[in-house]
Formats: sequence, C-alpha cells, structure tokens
Amino acid sequence: MKSNNQLTRILICAAMFLIIVGLGVASRLWLVDMPNFKPVAALILFAGFFFRKSWVPVAAVVAVMAISDLQLGVYQWQIAISVYTSLAMACGLGMWVRRSLGTRQSDRLLPRVGIRQIGCFAVASLVMSTAFFLLTNAAVWCAGWYPQTGEGLLACYSAGLPFYRATLLGDLFFTCVMVASYCSIGVVVDRVAIANKRKAIAAALN
Repeated sequence: MKSNNQLTRILICAAMFLIIVGLGVASRLWLVDMPNFKPVAALILFAGFFFRKSWVPVAAVVAVMAISDLQLGVYQWQIAISVYTSLAMACGLGMWVRRSLGTRQSDRLLPRVGIRQIGCFAVASLVMSTAFFLLTNAAVWCAGWYPQTGEGLLACYSAGLPFYRATLLGDLFFTCVMVASYCSIGVVVDRVAIANKRKAIAAALN
C-alpha cells in the first residue's frame, strides 16, 4: 500500500510539474495584451507549496523562464535578475505556506488547506506582488531608463503604479484559482480514498 501511494505521489508530482511549466510558458508567450496580469507568480507560489523537495519548484522557475525567454529574446540583465529574484521569492513564500501545515499532514497524498493556509496564501500573494513591483522598477531605474537621481527613481515607481495594480489583481486572482482547484481535487481524492476503504472493508468481511 505504501509503495502504491509513493508511486501515485510521483505521478501526481510529475503531472503537476508539467502543468505548471506548460501554463507558465504559455501565459508568458500568449497573454501579451495583458501586461503583468499573468499566472506565472501564482503558479510558482503554488509550486513552492505543493512540492516537498525544494529543488522542484526552483526547477519549475528555471524551466518556465528559460523556455519562454528562448522565444521572447534576451532583455537587460538588471531586469532579468529582478524577475528571477521575485519568482524565487514567490517559490520561498510557497514553502512558507506549506510549513504552516505542520507535520501532521506530511503523510497525506494531498494535504488539506485550512483557513490558516488560505490566509497565508493571501499574504504571500500580496508580498510577492509588492516585491515584484519594487525589484523590477528598481532594475528599470538602474538600467538607465530614468535619470539616476532620487527624482528619477520616484518617477520610475510612479510610472509603474498601473502595472503594480495589474500585478496585485493578477497574482491574487490566479492564486485563488490555484487554491480553489487544489481544494476541489483534494475533496475528490478524499472521497475516492474513503470509497476504496469501504470496498476493502466490505471485501474483508465477505
């Protein structure tokens, strides 16, 4: 039974990894008319929460960015570093949400998300949106798009406020979609597990 659960977990993780990378790449390439309103950060946040091994969501970040950047092309290194750093922070925030589960659910195939975790996801979404805004606009300023003065930095952040709003809304929306989808799948998995246990009990009694 334990080996079957481990195999099932591996298959679920492999499928989830492919889904996260596929959606992340597709959104960066195709949602060009919706600047900053994209699911990439929410996907990486969820990856940090879902995968037990920390290297897996990191690999997802690298895969999403590397594959999509092959098509989008190279941009200034300051901006690239700020984007990668903000996504790495999203990954870390997802791990923080997972730690809020404690150890009591470590053996569950799909850990249950409670009120505390939903609150953590909301906080994480706000933090990663703000971090993205602060880091990327600082990078734009450092790259020389604005005068290298305090006034230039303020002008850069002021110009980025509409994009910050789109980032906030996008991250929160897609985080809600990911959490709601995960909870729905968890309910189905629990019901299937209960049904299988009942069948096993009935078979043993007969």
